[in-house]
Amino acid sequence: MYGKLNDAGFVFGATRSDNARKESGFNSNQVNDATGCTTSNGSSASIEDVQRYPVQITGWPLESSINDLPTLIISDILSRLPTKTIILCKCVCKSWRNLLLEPYFANLHLSRSPTSLIIHQLGVSLPDSDTDILKLVEFRDEPDGHDLCYDPVMKFDLKVCYPHGEILLVGSANGLLCFCDYKNESLFICNPIVRQYVTVPEPRHKKRYPSVLVYGFGFSSISGQYKLVQIFQKALSDPALGNCSYECQGEVYTLGSGEWRSIGTVPFEYDLRLYSVTLNGNIHWLICDLKSTYSICAFDIEKESFQGLSSVPGLSRGSYCKSLGLLEGRLCVCDNSSNSDLVIWVMKEYGVSESWTKEIVIKLESDLGCLLYAVVTPIKVWGNGDILMLWRDDYLYSYSPERKTLEAVVVLRDSAHIVDRYITYEMMLHVPSFFSLKDFAKEKVDMF
Repeated sequence: MYGKLNDAGFVFGATRSDNARKESGFNSNQVNDATGCTTSNGSSASIEDVQRYPVQITGWPLESSINDLPTLIISDILSRLPTKTIILCKCVCKSWRNLLLEPYFANLHLSRSPTSLIIHQLGVSLPDSDTDILKLVEFRDEPDGHDLCYDPVMKFDLKVCYPHGEILLVGSANGLLCFCDYKNESLFICNPIVRQYVTVPEPRHKKRYPSVLVYGFGFSSISGQYKLVQIFQKALSDPALGNCSYECQGEVYTLGSGEWRSIGTVPFEYDLRLYSVTLNGNIHWLICDLKSTYSICAFDIEKESFQGLSSVPGLSRGSYCKSLGLLEGRLCVCDNSSNSDLVIWVMKEYGVSESWTKEIVIKLESDLGCLLYAVVTPIKVWGNGDILMLWRDDYLYSYSPERKTLEAVVVLRDSAHIVDRYITYEMMLHVPSFFSLKDFAKEKVDMF
């Protein structure tokens, strides 16, 4: 007998034959605090053993509740569920809600959380209900095809944070998102899954034309700290008069510290319009400095130091029609500055200049000419080799290297009246988590 299916869809009261129990190595008369079971030789049974051999424990009723299981096992079960389902599980009972708020559960879930796509939807003439919307979209990548999966439950309204702002994405780290409100010169960090956000104190430097601000956000696995970096590029002359040089100063904000710290002079010059990319404990930006021999700058989050990464072979200087991204967990540069080819370079071995490889070349001819002279950002390589990419900030495409075809990918939306030409998007790979911002001292946490 394998027990009874309860209202929550779980099977309890499962039993096995005596022979099966002997083969499993369990002694049902012994109980361990961690998993609820021990083996016949007295050693503790692992969670994997308990999942593999659902032996009935002496003294347990045949019709048991899942809450009779040890907390460790309940956490293990819930951490394997889809993010949306876990959110709904908070409403099951108070004990589950408290369990899902524990740092232990957040870390366990993060270790299993699949990479998703975060989409920030903006629009010039959209109604308030459709602009500054954050959507969490999951990837479906199966042998029979691939697709983007969106559920309106995973929609978040950022206007609650800053109703009259011009909000742009800065970065993503372990489920936390950093945004900049360029209109009001405000910064905030949020976790949309738990609907919490904190407003970052004002940094010393402000945006004043012709000076510009560049940001980056990342996590140090060494110290366990989340850091926000601001690069203030002070213009030494008016760009309208010709080539302009800049003097750069840096500041760092550690989440939970409550204050900014100066990190002095910053090398190179950067493009305000391009995202940063976090990998291997470093935040990366494309360098737009025409005088530099490097094409990428890396900021070590732990050491708080800047260094140049080796340039892509033959890559023209500057950031014109180029983007920096991650492709299959590796640093990549997409160069669309040519009038004939779109080239995606991948750094196969991080930090090794010789490992730059011309991974993908798309001939921009006939039907593919629509990609010319714009920033193209690779997002994902599907299992069948197709490439998901964002053209400018308007359209999402899937390119098939095998067929050499380009197909538009529909970004699912909630309102049927939305007109495509009024919508722009920011997109970034994102790993959802249940980390609470309340765990960081000196931060005032608000809900949205």
